[in-house]
Amino acid sequence: MTISLSLFSYNSSEVVVIGPEFHEKEFFEEELVNLSKELDIRIQYKEVQDPETYIINNPNSKISIAIIPNPQGVTNLANRGSIYSLDNLVIDDTSIRELYPSHLKDIVSYNNNIYSGWLRLFPNSLIWFDISKLNEYPDVDFTTFESLINSTKNLADKNISPWCANSESGASTGWIQTNWMEDLLLTTQGPEVYDEWSRLEIAAANVKIYSVLNDLGSFIFYPSMIENGHREIFNIEFRNLPRVLLNNNNDCFLSWSGHYFRYYIPEEYKYEKDFGVIKLPSVTYENSLVGIGDSLVLVENNEVSIKTMQSLLSKNFGEVWAQKNDSEFISANKNFDRAFIENSLTSYQFDITHDALKKDMFRYDASEIMARPIGANLLWKMLIDYIKQGPESLERLLNELDKEI
Repeated sequence: MTISLSLFSYNSSEVVVIGPEFHEKEFFEEELVNLSKELDIRIQYKEVQDPETYIINNPNSKISIAIIPNPQGVTNLANRGSIYSLDNLVIDDTSIRELYPSHLKDIVSYNNNIYSGWLRLFPNSLIWFDISKLNEYPDVDFTTFESLINSTKNLADKNISPWCANSESGASTGWIQTNWMEDLLLTTQGPEVYDEWSRLEIAAANVKIYSVLNDLGSFIFYPSMIENGHREIFNIEFRNLPRVLLNNNNDCFLSWSGHYFRYYIPEEYKYEKDFGVIKLPSVTYENSLVGIGDSLVLVENNEVSIKTMQSLLSKNFGEVWAQKNDSEFISANKNFDRAFIENSLTSYQFDITHDALKKDMFRYDASEIMARPIGANLLWKMLIDYIKQGPESLERLLNELDKEI
């Protein structure tokens, strides 16, 4: 059922925002305190483990707004009639339909109505590197993805392993490999094929998907390319990856990892002194960037909830947050002033994210758009099996995946 937005159907002096535990939550809550004073509305944040499930199981609770960390959760709640359409919402004199590129609107739409606005975004298509080690190998070429892989293969031929690739993540092992796959899919095949894959409108065994994973295999399976070999990828927990990268006893000095890598870098290591990051070099499609983000949904349809939603999505929200020295806040609002960002690492990530948004080349993590039994189970398992069984297993594994989908 589609629910239309009514601006004044209910009055209340309190707004309750629910969402999960997340990094920098204290900065978000500080922004809410400031916003409460500005709007003269009491706004409080309530942490719940799974906001989507909480809304479904507590239909009569006084929830105003919710942070939903994946698009699938938004469309599920819209389908149930648990949240309100934002089609008529205006942010800073701009219609919500004009605030984001097509992709970010499409993935949170149901029956042609938008059900969510974007609070912040995170880039995933990144290469992190140890500066001192990289300086020892001036021939490493970041110009294109092909030149990067070929120049690091030259090092591998000399028994120097340039890549750190630890990916163990308990029951969720395999999600990092979906990131690699998605990065290559977008930059080689383009946004149209990427969107078809995220909607499962293209078979896993299709030549376009096969070629992406085959190219990925040429990186993974190349002898000495990965520290300790590809069979060790799943033996070290991914949170230890920065320590492996920055350990002088290890050869590897490059890591193909998303924004999350920065969470686990020991405090003694500093950006631009000890480590750096660069956007994954493009293949065919420039400005391509895969990432994730946090979106906001309207659970309670009343004046104060709507005012709060408008403020949370505005170009001004996050200005205090962004000025924190260790902030990683990247507003999804195209009119946010990057001059507020104090952290140079975040400034770089903001720039590549917004460059991609301007070209509508930012794409949300495809595995999180897919139905969970596929994107968060079958696909992970297939990629794990591929790495463990070797390149000759690829065609068989893709055909098996298609049968299960």
